[in-house]
Amino acid sequence: PLLVVPPQINKFYVFDLSPDKSLARFCLRNGVQTFIVSWRNPTKSQREWGLTTYIEALKEAIEVVLSITGSKDLNLLGACSGGITTATLVGHYVASGEKKVNAFTQLVSVLDFELNTQVALFADEKTLEAAKRRSYQSGVLEGKDMGQGFA
Repeated sequence: PLLVVPPQINKFYVFDLSPDKSLARFCLRNGVQTFIVSWRNPTKSQREWGLTTYIEALKEAIEVVLSITGSKDLNLLGACSGGITTATLVGHYVASGEKKVNAFTQLVSVLDFELNTQVALFADEKTLEAAKRRSYQSGVLEGKDMGQGFA
C-alpha cells in the first residue's frame, strides 16, 4: 500500500484534483492500494501542536493502513511539510529498528534549514520572531501571512 502525506498547510485533495489530474486515481488504476492523510484544520486550541503531534498522528495513520491492508509495511510519499514529517518518522523507525516503511519518496521537502540561503536574505531573526509571536497569539498561521513568506 501507499500512504500519501500532504503538507499540513494544504488539503489532501491536491493529490486528487479531478479525474484527469489525480495521483490517487493513477495509483489505483495501476493496482496500488492508496491512502491519503487528511489533516484537520487547526484552531487556536491546537496552537501547541508541533512536529511531535504530527508524527504521532502519522504513526497512527500507518498502523491503520497496515491493519486495513494486512501488510507488514507500506510505501510513504511525503510532500512539502508532510515530507519533513515523514522524513523525521522514517529516521525514528530506522533508529528503533522498526521496519514499517518499504520505500519513501519526498516531493518538494526542505530538510536543510540552514539560514544561509537566498530565501533567508529576506528574513532576519527579528522578522521571524515577530511572525512567530503573531502566529502564536492568533493560534494559527493565517494564509495571507504564509503567502507573504512565499511572495
